[in-house]
Amino acid sequence: MNTVKIGDKFEDKSYDLIVKAIKNGELGISESTAKVQKKVGYYSKDREKEIIFDLSIEVWPKNAERYTLLYLIECKSSPSGHNVPVDDVEEFNTKINQVAGGGVKGVMITDNKFQSGGLTFAKNKRMMLIEVDKDDNHSIILHRTNKESKKNEKENADEIFFKFIKKALGLKKVKGLKRLSAIQIENLALPILQKYNDLYSSIKIDSFIEHLKSEYDLEFDFTQDLETANGKKIEGYFDVKNKKILIDKSIIGLEKFPFVLGHELGHFFLHSKLKVNQERYEDFADSEYDFFTDRHNLVNDRNWIEWQANKFAISLFLPKVLFLPHLIAYRQSIGISRPEHIYLDEQTINKQDYYKTVDYLSDYFGISKTAVKFRIEELNLITYAKPKDDFRSVVRRTFFE
Repeated sequence: MNTVKIGDKFEDKSYDLIVKAIKNGELGISESTAKVQKKVGYYSKDREKEIIFDLSIEVWPKNAERYTLLYLIECKSSPSGHNVPVDDVEEFNTKINQVAGGGVKGVMITDNKFQSGGLTFAKNKRMMLIEVDKDDNHSIILHRTNKESKKNEKENADEIFFKFIKKALGLKKVKGLKRLSAIQIENLALPILQKYNDLYSSIKIDSFIEHLKSEYDLEFDFTQDLETANGKKIEGYFDVKNKKILIDKSIIGLEKFPFVLGHELGHFFLHSKLKVNQERYEDFADSEYDFFTDRHNLVNDRNWIEWQANKFAISLFLPKVLFLPHLIAYRQSIGISRPEHIYLDEQTINKQDYYKTVDYLSDYFGISKTAVKFRIEELNLITYAKPKDDFRSVVRRTFFE
């Protein structure tokens, strides 16, 4: 079969895939507003004629005189097995920029993979890339980002309008997401720990990773300098297609490493079967959930997904069935008469007992002091003489934003 016929066959396959993805809600586009077409031309001011694109999706609001959003799609088949080079992605972006009108978005589909440079370029240009295997599957990647490095960039009017239209016409739910409670997540983490060491002791990172490799066929990569997406440094992510967890090399050996690892494991154990488009996912606002007041301000599916992954990380590395006995035993050993509860005020002795307890538990479980303080708060094991709003705001930023 010559390359033209191969290309046409892949375009037909891509057309069917796009139609199916829209029907299943995977692209964040409502089926009733979408018009998918093959080989349609769109006018270029620079060329003063139309540019023909492999596929396109026009999004038409009800009773509209023209489409409001336009997705232009290029299909790149690679029978030789070579990854799609960054030059192809840049060339396609140049064509997109020539099409008149706002709300134009580029999508590239390949039956192989994109080079890393192409992925970086596409993220910065807010293009959508889809890698399809022989079974028409595509991977889902959920990012754990460092919120402290988020850029406060002012959005222009076009960007605000574009997001508004997407949210107005797009789907609001992630297919397959279960609204798991804190107790349900605790109960899902327990069998994993029992299989690892029968809850005999805290997790030892190296042996735990080896256990995960053999028991769940997971792969790990801690050697890379992960990229930045939408102004946020990616600390780790779970690659569903390849069953691989990647964590940025800069945090290896730091106190935060176990929590980031546990977060990505949360995505593996809880979210592997979700259908979610990464860009649609990124459009969801960050959570304003207040765990301590038990106010469930989880207003969208991203909030739920990230909260569940955070809760799973805590349940995994600080399981209640181990955390409570060790907290009580240690506090008994330093002579505290009511070891099962902490009272914290301005008295030096009470502050010293509290910090000794946190230090011991952080060292024993191999996780950050902030995570230990959160667990103490979450389990209602502490009473303050006065509100500790500063600490609670730190916990919110660490675990829920």
